[in-house]
Amino acid sequence: MMNLKILYLLAMMAMLAPQINGRAVDLDQDNSLSASSSSTVPRMSRPNFVKITSPPPVQITQVRGSTIELECEVMGSPTPTVQWVHGSGQTADWDDATMNIISESSPTTMARVVSRLVLDHSSHASESTYTCIGRSGGQMALASTTVFHVEAARANFTDMMKPAHHLFMHLKPARVTLHFRALFEYMGSTVILPCKTVGRPLPEVTWKNEEGNVIGSMQDPRFRTLPTGELIINDLRWSDMGSYTCVAKNAISKDEAETFLYPIRPN
Repeated sequence: MMNLKILYLLAMMAMLAPQINGRAVDLDQDNSLSASSSSTVPRMSRPNFVKITSPPPVQITQVRGSTIELECEVMGSPTPTVQWVHGSGQTADWDDATMNIISESSPTTMARVVSRLVLDHSSHASESTYTCIGRSGGQMALASTTVFHVEAARANFTDMMKPAHHLFMHLKPARVTLHFRALFEYMGSTVILPCKTVGRPLPEVTWKNEEGNVIGSMQDPRFRTLPTGELIINDLRWSDMGSYTCVAKNAISKDEAETFLYPIRPN
């Protein structure tokens, strides 16, 4: 297991190396990222930066009545906030499209955040635009997707789906819409690992460790799962390094998302 941790860490550091160059990353007018030497460097000489490491598709087609998902991964220091907006700036926070935001108040060293936007119903317009916005340390990165809404190709296909639609129209599968893919945090800190979900009925969230055991305060009072799905780890220790899996489950389905946590010595 330790060999896997070391391999994962080496892979993460290889991906992060181009960003840790003593300069901040700014967003140009053409949505590209460039370096700037005028930023303030936080403690331990780690620069503030934000970058979309895995953008949603530039365009996608949605058959009316179907469900599609847009996924966006943002890396930044400190922890970036991630938000989806619709069209010219309206926040995508209605029932069928979940707004995903993480608080930027925690001085997290570095994090990779994955956010998914679930669109259950297509717009009446022929196309719509959704933009993933990542913010960190006063900087911003963004990526947009154009969704083309089309009718079903064949009428009989729509008719075939009607019974199932009416049977399950009040139910939605469980889906994790926000989590950390990786988190680098100082030892001694209080860590909050988010696990936001959508589904109807609302999914029940549990967390598992690398051995597949459910995490609870009975085993270690430093660990606590909130009713909203976050995993709290107090007084972060070196021994806490590893993967933590968020499991979201409702009557329809189950979904999982994994976070790799790496404690860093403050000095």
